[in-house]
Amino acid sequence: MRELPVRQPAFPSPAGTAAHPPHHLAHPPQGGGSRPSGRERPAGQRQVVGSVSLISLGCSRTLVDSELYLGKLRQVGYQIVQDVEGSDAVIINTCSFIQDAVKESVDTILQAVEMKKQGKVRAVFVAGCLVQRFKDDVIKELPEVDGFLGVDGFGEVEDVVGKALAGTRTTALHRQPLLPHQGQPEREALTPSHYAYLKVSEGCLKGCSFCIIPKIKGPLSSRSIEDLVEEARRLVETRGVKELIVVGQDTSDYGVDRYGAPRIADALTGLAKINGLRWIRLLYFHPRGLTPEVVAVLRDEPRVCKYLDMAIEHADDDVLRRMNRLVTQASLRGTVATLRREIPDIALRTSVIVGFPGETDAAFDNLLAFLEETQFERLGAFQYSPEEGAAAFRAPDQVPPGVRKVRFDRLMAVQQRIAAAVNSRWLGRTTEVIIDEPDAEDPAVFHGRTRADCPEVDGGVYVHADRPLAPGDVVPVTITDTYEYDLVGRVVLAG
Repeated sequence: MRELPVRQPAFPSPAGTAAHPPHHLAHPPQGGGSRPSGRERPAGQRQVVGSVSLISLGCSRTLVDSELYLGKLRQVGYQIVQDVEGSDAVIINTCSFIQDAVKESVDTILQAVEMKKQGKVRAVFVAGCLVQRFKDDVIKELPEVDGFLGVDGFGEVEDVVGKALAGTRTTALHRQPLLPHQGQPEREALTPSHYAYLKVSEGCLKGCSFCIIPKIKGPLSSRSIEDLVEEARRLVETRGVKELIVVGQDTSDYGVDRYGAPRIADALTGLAKINGLRWIRLLYFHPRGLTPEVVAVLRDEPRVCKYLDMAIEHADDDVLRRMNRLVTQASLRGTVATLRREIPDIALRTSVIVGFPGETDAAFDNLLAFLEETQFERLGAFQYSPEEGAAAFRAPDQVPPGVRKVRFDRLMAVQQRIAAAVNSRWLGRTTEVIIDEPDAEDPAVFHGRTRADCPEVDGGVYVHADRPLAPGDVVPVTITDTYEYDLVGRVVLAG
């Protein structure tokens, strides 16, 4: 991090950037969940008086960390508030995966610093990937920030915030292993109460040449299956969670470090036994990790959604080799064919990068042809971002930004046509839909999702109903209209 971007006095748009879902402000759970508001402090623990707000940027894995930070602070007596203005402390949990994320994080920090200068907050704290990635540069160039936490700083957050509010600037950057559930504070909900993310592992064993995650997060560190099941059970019991979204840097490798072999299928089987849990969704899966066991649990376990988020990143063999993805177009074709043959109604989500160094016009056309052939139900596309520290940063044959943008636009136009065709197949079908929220304008309309839709990244269903529906309700809906990314339907009346 050689220099900070120009200081801008505005928070990022709530819509987020193309690279990230919207950021989350600390807020109480919505829907049917419950959360104790006044917990007893352990005997002898000092009285803490103060309020904390939090902005969580980036991915769902960061969101889990943010919930743990807030849970720990509530546990020791802090009041968790939604509004940054007026809070004693604001924590910004950052992302630095690509340059857009770095800029979003820095802009958000600088706006919080400006609020501090105006007396609207007492202290500003920065946590997460930006701190871990840039370390000394961030600390030196942001003297107005009162405390810093790297990734996995759950054990130090109380100390860092407490010391800073007492006037001492503190930094905690050393890595810690993932906490077992028994050692975790109760997570503070930053999602609606009917769904939650479950982080099964941290770090990554892969060496993709475009990615700096292993340098930030370290090697793979998996939690035990027993620990995951216990935390998930607690989320169901205390929040009323009905949909569990399984995440990690690379869920296909889950368990390799702990058990000597991938165990994600066993983890999903264990989670599926939890009473009250309706849907389980698997994200961030590498195509090389598809095994007969994973296919079987996706196909046969009713609570596991027939949905798989599996990034291919590209489909041209030369680009895949440059990316160090250790797959080929032929192997990707075989993986997709296996999934579609064994699970005909599966929804496949993928992500691709355009403009990677060495991507020729022919290579890009090869990617487009593969997407036309494969017809992924869901897709996210990103323009390549050169990241210092990644192997591809100094690679020859860098693609100019203008070319990257043109290719991105072409690809998204292709995917829009594919998405419209995929959605048209829903017309007239009746399917389960989970309700997320009521429409802000029409009391007879509700926003929901099918099993083929992950919150925040996929489309949804505009549900018309003749009776009130609550977040977390799972109802049968007949699809009456389709758009490129969303569906329209009506609740099927009983009887």
